[in-house]
This record gives sequence, structure tokens and C-alpha cells, in this order.
Amino acid sequence: MNTLDIHHGGAAWHGVRRWWVAVGAAAGLCGMAPAMAGSWAAQRVLQGPFAVASVPESPHVAMNGNGHALLAWNGTGDVRYSERVKGGAWKASRAAPGGALGAGPVAVAIGGSEAAAIAFVTTATRYTPAKLMVTWRAAGAAFGAAVEPAPGAVAGDLRLALDCSGTITLVWTNAVGVYSASLPGTGVGAGAGGSAGGSAGGGAGGGAGAPADGGAAAEAQACDGQPGTAAWTAPTLVSGAGVGAALAELAVNEAGAALATWQAGGPGSPVSVGAAYRPAGGAWEPAQTVSAPTGLATWNPKPGLDAAGNAAVGYLDGNSMVVARRPAAGPWGAPVLVSGTQNVYYPGLAMNGAGDLVAAWLSLDASNMGAVWSSTATAGAPWSAAQRLSARAESVDWPTVAFAADGSLVVVAWTDNNTNTAKASVRVAGAWVRSNLGSGYWAGTVPVAAGGGAAVAGWATPTSGNPNSARLVARTWQ
Repeated sequence: MNTLDIHHGGAAWHGVRRWWVAVGAAAGLCGMAPAMAGSWAAQRVLQGPFAVASVPESPHVAMNGNGHALLAWNGTGDVRYSERVKGGAWKASRAAPGGALGAGPVAVAIGGSEAAAIAFVTTATRYTPAKLMVTWRAAGAAFGAAVEPAPGAVAGDLRLALDCSGTITLVWTNAVGVYSASLPGTGVGAGAGGSAGGSAGGGAGGGAGAPADGGAAAEAQACDGQPGTAAWTAPTLVSGAGVGAALAELAVNEAGAALATWQAGGPGSPVSVGAAYRPAGGAWEPAQTVSAPTGLATWNPKPGLDAAGNAAVGYLDGNSMVVARRPAAGPWGAPVLVSGTQNVYYPGLAMNGAGDLVAAWLSLDASNMGAVWSSTATAGAPWSAAQRLSARAESVDWPTVAFAADGSLVVVAWTDNNTNTAKASVRVAGAWVRSNLGSGYWAGTVPVAAGGGAAVAGWATPTSGNPNSARLVARTWQ
């Protein structure tokens, strides 16, 4: 479903973007909305060059169901952002309000209503402790002064999302566990049973679920909520206390349902994967253990959430990638192996609004070369045979994956260490098309997001003639 011009059954709406409440089966991977043949636009320099031997982390990326890309980063202790509306020109990068003392962790989100938010942590000084800060804006407005949503909070991992009501959901970790706080929005989400889109700012951009075909009853609702003026909710500990929670992730759909995940256990030896679920319009449910008691280390959980609130978590169980699923109002099922007999070293997972899933993982082949593989599953169906996405001449690292909530687009990105090149594969009309994005760094990450028939990738690239000096860059696909 595209942005401001939606057609269904002969009707068209213009103006605000809308989500659908539908009765009937939504299109899956085999019948998902076919993506138009597209290409990667020219590279955009976000910031740089940076000082010699001061290579920054890749920018954080988000994209909503309108194809609006928003990126945020902390290159030199100064949190900045840049954005591009689908089909438009890149806007000049700007400093995030309050971000002049940024210390490292950054998170970014943009919702279907065009509201947006950026979270960051400030640098501690001799007299002032580090602070967790958030700045946000309503559609068409400027980012406002950053506020401290949880005074005194110490934050490690940060994740951020916006739903159709305009509610901002923030998740962070500290020595105690995984916490969450929210800023209520002015609008109304889809509510229980609604068919809203996927998370915004958690990897895949928030987009509306595709309306069902045939005789399904459908009703269009406005996705126009904005962040409100009330106070942030008190921080909620969503994990167990003192369980060694780390690598927190967050998925939020446009109805307002949320899924937080983390690995638990001692540093370097996680023993379980935990998850907490928040139904649309409700409170966080007690944390649950998603992983099976195999006795193996469990790593890097990646959450997915569809329009109806059905959830999935992909993670490493030892050196295998497995995925567990649960219905919106039911228990977690047993994890299912998706990587076969391969030795897997890093997982990726994304879910669209209809409940279709894409898994991607890093494995080592017989020559000890890193390779990216992928498998897909339509809602509730078994996983397909694994397909190799990277070329055999490549040795890759850190695959990332995004699935547009409307099902129009899948993108997987990685770095080829043999040539220090950022690469991406886009699933177009059922086939994967691999592209070179540009020069990158050995073992660098290439975060991606997708929505509304578009995608965005961001990464660090060496400055021409001086590989120890870097620039932050981005490219969009449509």
C-alpha cells in the first residue's frame, strides 16, 4: 500500500495515510503485493569526512509505510539526523535538539502519521550524570527540546517506535534489566483485532497491512495520531530483574501492540531468550522465556510483529537459527529450525503486516567463507528451502533484514569483507536481485529499513585516498 493515494475496490483516498481493518486472509509471500522493478538511488553523504582513525558507527535507519526514510547517528559526540521523503530530495543533516553531548547509543523511529522521534544518551561530566533523552516532532513540525523520559535512568541498548495513535514506545537496558516507557499519543490505534502495519524504527518501517482481496469487508481508518502533551509513563521493568538481559530489541505495529526481546545470562554466555508482549491498548504482560532448554548458548534475538499482533522471534540456538511464533492471544510455540545443518553465526528476522516472515543468517561454507542465506514462510506456514543471497566469491559479515509491512519489499544487506563493499539483495516480484551499494569497512554493518515500496540502507564508507578517514552515507531504493 502506497502513501497518500490508496485505491481499493474502485475507491481512492487522499490526504492522511490510512490503515485497514479487514476480514479475510491477507496476501502472503507467494501472493504478496508485487514490488515494481526499481533501483538504488545515488549515494548520499550524511556527514564526514571524520578524523583519521575515528570511524563512526553506521547510522540508525527507519522508514514508514509512506516510504519516508529517517536516519540518525552519533559520529562525533553530536547526534544528527537526515531524511528523505519517497521520490524527493535528501534534506540537509541537522543536529538533534539536546544531542550536542551525545555519548553513543541512538535510536530513531518514524510513524505512519509522519510523527518521528530520536532517543540518545548524553555524556556524563564531573558534575552531571549521563541522561537518557528523547526528542520528537509531530507531522510537519520541527523536533522539540529533548526531555528525560525516565529521570536518573542509565541506558545501554536503546530502541524506539511509533504507532498510529502517535504513541512513542521506548525500550532500554541497564544493569537491572529491560525497561520501557511510553508517551501517549493523541489518536486511536487499530485496537484489538485491527489490521495495522509493522514497527517503525525497529528495522522494518511501519506500513499498513495489505487489504484482503475478494469479498472481504474492509474499512479505512485514519493513521494520523501525533505524540501527546501528557507525561511519559513511569518506567516498567519488562524483563526479570538481574537476569543479565542484553541486546534488547523492539517491534511495534501500528495498532500499538509491542514485542520486546532480549538474551539473558552472564556476559558472553547467554542461556535463554526472553520476550515481553504488550497487546494493543493494554499493559505489558509478564516476561516469558521463548527459547527451548537445549543447554546451548542463545544469542541475538530478533522480533517480528504483524498487523494483528501475531509475533515471532528468531535467534541463535548454539550455531543454528531457530524461530518461535505465537498468536496475539496465545502462548509461544516451540522454536523451529530454519537454517538446516549450517553453522550459523548471526541471525536476522523481519515480518510484514500479513504475518509473512523472512529469515536471513550468516553461515560459514566449506571454505570457511562467510555467506548470507535466507528462508521465507507465509503466515502460519512451514519455512522454504534456504537460498544463498551472497555470491560465492564473497566472505560476508552481519546481515540485516527488513520487510515492508505492506509486503511490497524485502531487503537484506551485508558487507563483503573480501572487497570491503556494502551489498544488498532486494526481493523483487519473487526474485532476489543483488546490488553493490559502495565501499564499506571490513566487518561493517549496513542497517536497512523498508516501507511503501521503498527501502533505505546506511553505512560508513572510507574517504577516497584515505581509508582511515570515513564518511557516513545512505542510499534509497524504489
